[in-house]
Amino acid sequence: MKPPLISLVGLSGSGKTTIVVKLVEHFAKAGFRVGTIKHSCHPHPLDAKGKDSWRHKEAGAERTLFVGPERMQLVADVESKQSPVELAGDLLKDMELVIVEGFLQSNTPKIEVVRSERSLEPVSKPENGLLAIVSDIAEEKLPDYPGHKIPCIGLNDIEAIAEFIKGHLGMEKPDGG
Repeated sequence: MKPPLISLVGLSGSGKTTIVVKLVEHFAKAGFRVGTIKHSCHPHPLDAKGKDSWRHKEAGAERTLFVGPERMQLVADVESKQSPVELAGDLLKDMELVIVEGFLQSNTPKIEVVRSERSLEPVSKPENGLLAIVSDIAEEKLPDYPGHKIPCIGLNDIEAIAEFIKGHLGMEKPDGG
């Protein structure tokens, strides 16, 4: 079963990571099992060259799971076409919510973070999954999307963002309330 999923997208430096972290804290404190997926357009080393797990991968292992006393990390070759929905279904299926940071081009439900110091307009559109905008810009100054009601939520209103996500995804509290 695929877990409920929401993507937070926006330009670099718009505050996506800050909002994702605050949302994870909010939902985790409320008792939800939360997973995240962070997308990057740039390659990042996930393993140290010469270390044992790196050597496993270099030898041909398709997936290497590095496990320590309190954490683990999966290093796997992936198809660049894999969507966050597929990744969540494969790797995070036991989560009650998956928050995705990035994957702007995917056709997933999105909330876009638009900060006035970075841009005055969203880059997403409703036809690509845009559901809401989180911004420090007044709603009346943001573009109108004829035929679509795209709410604007205050940049620092984590409670309102979380309530929007729960409402859109039909989430209930883990205790059923």
